[in-house]
Amino acid sequence: MVSFSRFAALASSALAAAVSCQAVLGIEEKELDPNLGSGGTGGKPDAQSGPTGADPVPPGRPPGDPIPGGGATRWFAARTIFIGTYDPVTREADKTAWRRIGHDIDGECTTLEISKSNSSATCKQPSAASVDSLEDGDGCRDNAAGRLVAVGTQVVSINFEPELHAGLLTAETPTYILRLDDLSGEPDDPYVRGALYVSVPRNPAFEKAPSWDGADQLSIDLGSVDAPAGADGGDAGTADAGPPDAGPKDAGGDAAPPSPLVDKPLFVFDKGYLTKNVWVSGDLGKSPEKVPLFVFDRLTVVDTLTTTLVVELTPKHDQVVSSQLSAAVATSEIDKYFRPIALELVGCVPALGDLMMDSYVLPARDLGAGPTLVTPTKPCDAQSFAFAFEWKPVKPPVSVFPGPKKPPKC
Repeated sequence: MVSFSRFAALASSALAAAVSCQAVLGIEEKELDPNLGSGGTGGKPDAQSGPTGADPVPPGRPPGDPIPGGGATRWFAARTIFIGTYDPVTREADKTAWRRIGHDIDGECTTLEISKSNSSATCKQPSAASVDSLEDGDGCRDNAAGRLVAVGTQVVSINFEPELHAGLLTAETPTYILRLDDLSGEPDDPYVRGALYVSVPRNPAFEKAPSWDGADQLSIDLGSVDAPAGADGGDAGTADAGPPDAGPKDAGGDAAPPSPLVDKPLFVFDKGYLTKNVWVSGDLGKSPEKVPLFVFDRLTVVDTLTTTLVVELTPKHDQVVSSQLSAAVATSEIDKYFRPIALELVGCVPALGDLMMDSYVLPARDLGAGPTLVTPTKPCDAQSFAFAFEWKPVKPPVSVFPGPKKPPKC
């Protein structure tokens, strides 16, 4: 017989896989690098006063026409992703870390008292919800998924997040690659286009681990670009595509040209802007986006009701100071993509998978239905997700090819 506490832990792990957009289940226990604690998302390289990448509400768009201006391109990769059980600033284990990750998506400060009385102006608690299911984190942040992860790790000892960090550090786990285009060099810019890619995991048998010093060049997973049917990404090799502040089009010398698919990302933030050196992907709570999620290393594209990625840059725009992402996912998407995760986690027993989803994951929904995410008289029909990043500069990618695929277990 499987106890409910075990269900909670398993559901927590499943949700964590979706939150972090990584599949680390099955990764062997790794010894953490002694340098893992340096340079976190809360570090302060050339930190500035004013808005930060960790604020609960991102800064608004600066005045001016949001049109391309021909600025520089920067590339970053996520060395660490924080999902709710490790603090992004101290990098220490902390079951309350979820409270400091995410954004105030619904514009309401939902206190524990409001949750207990089920009097939120956003939505009503869904069936089987716990009395504190609607409570916000610090600064009114919405992060129901982070709470689930933290609760699950308190019930049963799970090393999920440190294993995720270890896999990302060595690049044996796929990570995000972020591209920012049209950076004018000024602290305020009404138009800075962004794009998100997924990296191909490193094969330790013949590839060395990244140094995370700006000299690394990751390869892009074919599933995160707009490739024609049958495309293999081209043979771009591992040629140097130019200096860190140059896009692939600026590569010079005798280097092999990058794959043309590098310039065809699937996940684009074409309404991005920069305010006081803080890049914001789009308007908070009003930016539906397709976001790549990994389910056991299988790239899955989820339509979110809104996604906001915030990245605080140094004045030279060559380093990242802090960064967070928030998203809202509708019930239909959670059910479609997360239920198969639950099924695999419980050994492909449908009744157990359904119990995990219906008794633990779905009752944690904390936002109203789209597009407004506010439906005061109706049960919550969407769930908030959030995580923090440690981004490191990388060389512009030149290679695009299919990442490894794993067949479903069930």
